[in-house]
Amino acid sequence: MSLRRHPCNLRTACQGYGMAALAAIAATTLPAHAGRPLTVDDAGVNAPGDGHVELWWEGVHHDRGAVYLAPAYAPLAMPGLELGALLARDLDGHSTVQSVVAKWQWAPPPEQGCHAASSVALWHTHREPRSTLALGMLGTCIASWGAVHANAGTLRAPDHRWLPTWGAAVESTWGSITAHVEAFGQRGGPPTYQTGALWEWTPGWQLDGVIGRRQGRTLLSIGVKRSF
Repeated sequence: MSLRRHPCNLRTACQGYGMAALAAIAATTLPAHAGRPLTVDDAGVNAPGDGHVELWWEGVHHDRGAVYLAPAYAPLAMPGLELGALLARDLDGHSTVQSVVAKWQWAPPPEQGCHAASSVALWHTHREPRSTLALGMLGTCIASWGAVHANAGTLRAPDHRWLPTWGAAVESTWGSITAHVEAFGQRGGPPTYQTGALWEWTPGWQLDGVIGRRQGRTLLSIGVKRSF
């Protein structure tokens, strides 16, 4: 079984939605951007020479939320490495977040079993004096029924504090549909719980959506992905 054949990167997910959604993103939940619709990142990367572009909206119910654009590419000359970027725009506060991310897979993934990867991301909010650095360790275990992903990391906030981050997800595929449940957060903040699914309606194209809860608020997201 092939789960998300073109996984993305990190996603900075630990901080919230709105501009929370902005600063939220990432990784693994960590602070980078994972493959849609997961926020928790997996340990997979694109095959050498392959890439993708993702476009999505997410936010709190009844708010305008934020839009995101995230391309990623795996260089032919460096198998196991994936490079990505992210541009996010808050539709309420009109703030902009930009990030770059690198993800390195330690060894090729087995058909069944576990493998690991590392990630590093740097993201910056427009007009803010400092950026945020995020480091992550990513693990994925693949079984006949699906996959389990676990993330552990830390981010260095603009005020120079180091904040541990965590995340866990389970996903399973039925034909062209892959569904998941996940939880993630960071030290000092409430956890986020989400469930979602993706639909590969034609080769190279994916439609996905997520619904979640954080501090009693409903979180929504919908997006599209093009692989090449």
